[in-house]
Amino acid sequence: MRRIAFHFLVACSFLGSAAAATRPHYGGAVRVQLQSAPATLDIPANAATADYWDATRVLALIADNLVSMETQGRPQPALAIAWQNDSNARHWQFTLRRGVKFQDGSAFSAAAIAQILAPLHPDWHAQSSGDTLTIDTDNPLPSLLAELALPRNAILKRTASGLPVGTGPFRVGEFQPGKLLKLAANEECWSGRPYLDEIEIEFGKSLRDQAIAFELGKTDVIEVSPAASNSASARVRTSLPVELMALVFPANSKAQDPRVREALSLSIDRRPIQSVLLKGAGDPAGSLLPNWMTGYSAVFSVQPNVPRAKALLADSRLPAFTLSYDPRDPQAQLIAERIALNAREAGITLQVSLSGADDLRLVRVVLPSPDPATSLREAARQLGLPQPAVRSNAVEDLYQAERTVLDGHPVIPLFHLPVAGAASGRVRDWDPDRRGEWNLPQVWLEADSR
Repeated sequence: MRRIAFHFLVACSFLGSAAAATRPHYGGAVRVQLQSAPATLDIPANAATADYWDATRVLALIADNLVSMETQGRPQPALAIAWQNDSNARHWQFTLRRGVKFQDGSAFSAAAIAQILAPLHPDWHAQSSGDTLTIDTDNPLPSLLAELALPRNAILKRTASGLPVGTGPFRVGEFQPGKLLKLAANEECWSGRPYLDEIEIEFGKSLRDQAIAFELGKTDVIEVSPAASNSASARVRTSLPVELMALVFPANSKAQDPRVREALSLSIDRRPIQSVLLKGAGDPAGSLLPNWMTGYSAVFSVQPNVPRAKALLADSRLPAFTLSYDPRDPQAQLIAERIALNAREAGITLQVSLSGADDLRLVRVVLPSPDPATSLREAARQLGLPQPAVRSNAVEDLYQAERTVLDGHPVIPLFHLPVAGAASGRVRDWDPDRRGEWNLPQVWLEADSR
């Protein structure tokens, strides 16, 4: 009996030690590398997709929004704990969380929030009364909660030197523009102190440089091309499709005839590009919004139809068109060249070039919200198209709004693409959400990792 009891105690001791070894604990610094090299810590108005994701990941560590959005598009409390609106969605009232401080120790109040939102949205009328913030709009704004959850509406102030001050889990400790950012744990964060003491972010690192540093153990968290994620380690996490790759026609394009644009769309064989050049990442797209947001993207055909394209161009004498691309996108040139090859089969000549005026551009735009109406408006804004009138998130209203935007083929959707990141084994509880947010405040480090 004693021997059995002894073995039982040993087993319990071992299990207890194992549990202690894997229990989250505080301390340590995580090393992150990003592609962008920002001069300031904000979200540029017309940022490239890589710059956008980098900026939003940084600001999400520093600042909070009034509300957040689940992947399913449901709003969740953040700095606001409750809200209500009138039947016209023109008058909104928010009850703010108590016990919150800005990282500089200044008061968090409805008056401070109204002052922050005023320059961001001159067409909103924000007022404060105690713990209550009211927002009135001249026109109905049923998607206000989704708008408030966008990264550009994070609640933050600026120091005299332009550094952001928020209410989030980390505060700015040191910033060397374009090179380095050190973030320190916010000990008085309303949502609780993060496990990490510090996050050190190196800027200006290409995806290749990041991959090499990751393999050598010189960094902990990196960005990964979704096209390379299938062959990467198990520590890679890939999001839902949250970007749109598309062809867009600038206002001065020589390709103004809708028949030419439709013929070009029909000539593109998207699936081989997705399979070979994108290495299976993403989904071929004929719609602006991905299927996980709407459920109807299959209605927009992605099948090539070269005979139909040739019929549309019958008896037409077409000039050569110039196709440009973003040189910062490592896959863009090869994709542009493949599109030009497809177009030639339909009788359309595309010259892939970065010089001179362009007639169409290969671009990526961010779909920043799980709320489809909000992402549709944001996509149209980034593509330089008129703002769609979306009455609601009902499938019929969304579908009609998309059809209206795509009428005349001012843009040719090509692919819906995910974003991806990877973390080293020393980073525990690495669990980015399905929209690509890294959730670094939740991670912790092995005790003997450094």
